Amino acid sequence: MKNVILCADDYGQNTAISQAIIDLLVLNRLSAVSCLVTAPGWLHDAPLLHPFKDQADMGLHFNLTDGEHCDSLSRLLIKSHLRLLNKKTLIAECHAQIDQFVAGMGYLPDFIDGHQHVHQLPVIRDALIAVYDARLRQKKSYIRCVDRPHVWKRFNEKSFLKQAILQLCGAHAFRQLLVKNTIPHNASFAGIYDFNDDLPYPILFQRFLKQVEGGGLIMCHPGKLSSDARDPISDARVLEYEYLVKRDVTESEGP
Repeated sequence: MKNVILCADDYGQNTAISQAIIDLLVLNRLSAVSCLVTAPGWLHDAPLLHPFKDQADMGLHFNLTDGEHCDSLSRLLIKSHLRLLNKKTLIAECHAQIDQFVAGMGYLPDFIDGHQHVHQLPVIRDALIAVYDARLRQKKSYIRCVDRPHVWKRFNEKSFLKQAILQLCGAHAFRQLLVKNTIPHNASFAGIYDFNDDLPYPILFQRFLKQVEGGGLIMCHPGKLSSDARDPISDARVLEYEYLVKRDVTESEGP
């Protein structure tokens, strides 16, 4: 059996997502939960995670794209690659989100990743490393690495363009930075797909299990039925939840 982290993203984004993740924790289906602490419901939903502190890793889903004063992902991509972002401002924002995580959980995050994978982008990744040294190195928290060097062999998959863009936007450079700074990270990564994919999620998940290596991480986005018009993947969340709640697919603990 592979030692693989199964991490549910976006806890706190809305009640339907938080409730689905709690259900899966009760069933011991997850080994990590990534928390969107900028969401209005975060401090209300955070205490529900407390009983699972020793069962699953609890981390920060660093957010720069979802909110009233945030840039869109496309604008952030352009600004980051043109080095138009302010590193000091990013450091301050990361500290603020860690503070908000601590306010809800009572301890520093076990790991950090990025909402829409923004943590690997130029300038942002440098800011994150600086914050890690200041706040998380002593705790030995890990950071999600989304580097997938074999992506170029998967051009026949419907999600190839999404995977290729992610790879070209800094995935390998970020892995090198993590290695250089001796920061713990997952050995491999899976879970990316087109949320409108024609393949059923159970088939996709079995593909993820084959793709990920030992010490790797599979991300998922479970959620219950929701009327949240701001969530474009709400239908896909329900399909993920329905599969995960029926089957014990976890294989791991931390990296």
